Amino acid sequence: MRIQSTVKAIVIGTLLCMTTVSQCLAEGEPIRIGIIGPFTSRSSSDMGESIRGGARVFESDLNQIGGVLGRKIELVERDDQAKPEIGVAMAKDLIEKEKVVAVVGFANTGVVLQAASVFQNAKIPLIVSAATGAKVTTQFMPPAVPNSYVFRVAASDNLQPVSMLNEVIDKRKFTQIAILHDDTPYGEFGSESLIAEMKRRHLTPVAVESFKVGDQDMTRQIAHAKQQGAQIIVSYCLAHEAAALANSMGKIRAGLPLVGSWTLSHYGFIEQAGNNAEGVRMPVTFIENESTRSDSFVLSYLRLNNAKHIPSAVAAAQTYDALRILSLAIMQANSTAPEQIKNALEDMKYEATSTVVTRYKKPFSKNDHEAITQNMLFMGEVRRGKVAYAYKEDANSALIVRTK
Repeated sequence: MRIQSTVKAIVIGTLLCMTTVSQCLAEGEPIRIGIIGPFTSRSSSDMGESIRGGARVFESDLNQIGGVLGRKIELVERDDQAKPEIGVAMAKDLIEKEKVVAVVGFANTGVVLQAASVFQNAKIPLIVSAATGAKVTTQFMPPAVPNSYVFRVAASDNLQPVSMLNEVIDKRKFTQIAILHDDTPYGEFGSESLIAEMKRRHLTPVAVESFKVGDQDMTRQIAHAKQQGAQIIVSYCLAHEAAALANSMGKIRAGLPLVGSWTLSHYGFIEQAGNNAEGVRMPVTFIENESTRSDSFVLSYLRLNNAKHIPSAVAAAQTYDALRILSLAIMQANSTAPEQIKNALEDMKYEATSTVVTRYKKPFSKNDHEAITQNMLFMGEVRRGKVAYAYKEDANSALIVRTK
């Protein structure tokens, strides 16, 4: 589900929704919202910078029209450095010292798996906008946990493998599949999900190989996959290692296509892999370069962040949308009390328009804290150094609204 999004739309739509409330409330202190991500990590800063950049675009848009409940929002940014222990420390800092009403962000599954408990125990809403590990949300859901404070606006690892294998098996007719993944929780869980989805289709991978974060030579793993008869390689890893994988495939002239998770849409992958990135495909919720609906968002991102490109357009767009949904929840609750915000998120009365990825109607419920669904994913393909729609019909249906 993908629709046109413009700054004018958010100004008009939000202003109309909030006029009555704003008239009734005096100008108050800013509403403090935490933004957290790996801003300085070598392996993940593309996602971290994009989370922060997308959040800054939303802050500017909303504050231009007076904020929410008659109060502007103030972003409190924290760098988790892609390290679980720092993520936990920064989560506590945002809650205990900065007194934020909610937090948006996180890019690494291993980090948020530990930090999420901090928010859950403190009863502070967290909306994850980039990390995709399925357990991030499921670990806190009923009946095990009666009231979860952990939400997500990103395609989980329950969804991406389905899209990847729809591409590989159903559309391209490959059945001899090799899986290569990094040894992070993200790569491990992603590989497990791929294997489970293949089993559901009565298939078994011909090879499953892993590598460490920082490895630059995967020729051994690729050669083994070819020896086992692989027709295609499917990867689950971070962008820098994905580039090393693509370059290793080029080095030995593997002659195999590559399909990977959404991290292959990052600018860092495309830049480092160069010509070896051409033709690589991945599931995404948003494409920066070929979508007129993104013009205002992209231009605002580049201007506000003094950037020439968005390192991870998907992470930036999902963060913007997460903050849009959060602002509507605050407005609906007519309060910044975390519990009331959480309740509003689970029963949204407003339809979340003026967004970037899609339009959200009832994005969450008591038993479902995932805003992105299978029909919101489509395949991107690297062409001439940019991500494009893999299929013309996806580009042509960019304005079709698909709901949960």
